[in-house]
Amino acid sequence: MGLGHPWDDTTQIHPTTGGPTLLAARRHVGHEGTKTRFTNWTNAEIERWLLLRAIEWSGFPAFVSQPLVPIMFLLFSWYCVIATVIVLNILWSRIRYSYVNIAVATVACRFVVLPKWPFAIGSAIYLFIHGQFVPGLIALGWPLLAGYITIPGKIGVIELAFAKKIGYVPDDAEL
Repeated sequence: MGLGHPWDDTTQIHPTTGGPTLLAARRHVGHEGTKTRFTNWTNAEIERWLLLRAIEWSGFPAFVSQPLVPIMFLLFSWYCVIATVIVLNILWSRIRYSYVNIAVATVACRFVVLPKWPFAIGSAIYLFIHGQFVPGLIALGWPLLAGYITIPGKIGVIELAFAKKIGYVPDDAEL
């Protein structure tokens, strides 16, 4: 055992880079580098925050579309709106690992969580009243359906990028 240093000899070392692995780095949360925003958070709360933001970031266009798409059904044909979200997801899948932004992820989370169901229900009621039953049903279920049109991704890679960004793990940590 080491002398209390966060990276003592119990740390798992990545075989190719010689740096600590993500699992080893997670054991030493709360040591140097954690931003002040997370100082009063427990390790479990930080890990949950990282996991949720990584899941949302992986399918960001579909995630952000939850409150927007039901409203867009009022203005555009439903199949064009869904096709646009799918195309945006395909484009997003090419850049989601190379760029993470804590502020955008946090604002997007707050923007989506509260209005998604009121917007979906309100849009569905309007569409049902005007006899548009297919878009009304899709609008009503969109907050649930949006997760199924994302392109699967490597959540762990995104979670590690967020963890590095907030100082939760060292910059040389790897999966």
